[in-house]
Amino acid sequence: MSNFFSLEKPHNLIIAVLLVAVVVLGYLQFGQGLVNPNNLTRKAAVDSALAFINNNMIQAGSAPAELSGEPKDEVGLYKFDIKVQGQNFTIYVSKDGNLLFPQGPINIKEAEAQKNAATTTDNGQRGTTAQATTIGDFNVTNEEICMENGKPVVYFFGSDGCPHCRWEHPIVQKVMKQFEGLVVFHDNMDNGKDMDIFRKYSQGGIPTLVIGCKYYREGSGENEGEEQDTKNITALLCKITGSQPTGVCSGVADLVGQIK
Repeated sequence: MSNFFSLEKPHNLIIAVLLVAVVVLGYLQFGQGLVNPNNLTRKAAVDSALAFINNNMIQAGSAPAELSGEPKDEVGLYKFDIKVQGQNFTIYVSKDGNLLFPQGPINIKEAEAQKNAATTTDNGQRGTTAQATTIGDFNVTNEEICMENGKPVVYFFGSDGCPHCRWEHPIVQKVMKQFEGLVVFHDNMDNGKDMDIFRKYSQGGIPTLVIGCKYYREGSGENEGEEQDTKNITALLCKITGSQPTGVCSGVADLVGQIK
């Protein structure tokens, strides 16, 4: 699982835009050049950025991102390299520690505030509480199946910058084609829609799949493999459609019977 702010190696065009943005930010925010009395030391800014990456952008259970080499000063930013699952990435952070540039600017304070808002309610608990887990490591809620135009609704949240989303998304799309006309599919791949649902069923990680508001999973089904993940999602859809269409659901009847 990755966070909505996913890591990818920046391309030359992104770097070029980044450099221009840094100069503009320097004059807009600091008035005279890139001197800011609120600047952090290089170590403090990089440590803060690395902690943010590991807490918000790395799949739970995966090895954490590690600093690779010595951070450097570059065009008013701190530049540092990290290694994630054997891949190297170059990251930039503003000297005040507020803006992170892996693929474009991320306002760390705003992102953390959004995550906190997404994962808490008035009593400090998650927006919805799982009652149990079922096949495919999906969480089970005690909610009624959510409907749109008289049909159950399925939500997918992901980003093309997230490798786990790129793995999961085509599987979900393939399964959903078998249920056309029976369910309503909100395919939120890089479109930022239905954020109220995302905040309710996710702690900020992607991919997140919500099936009829009854079942949800934050993360992909990669551990079980494509074939089994396809069967699990199909069975959960059959569960909320009353095992329709028959031709599809008869093939996963054993799994449907295991769903809580």
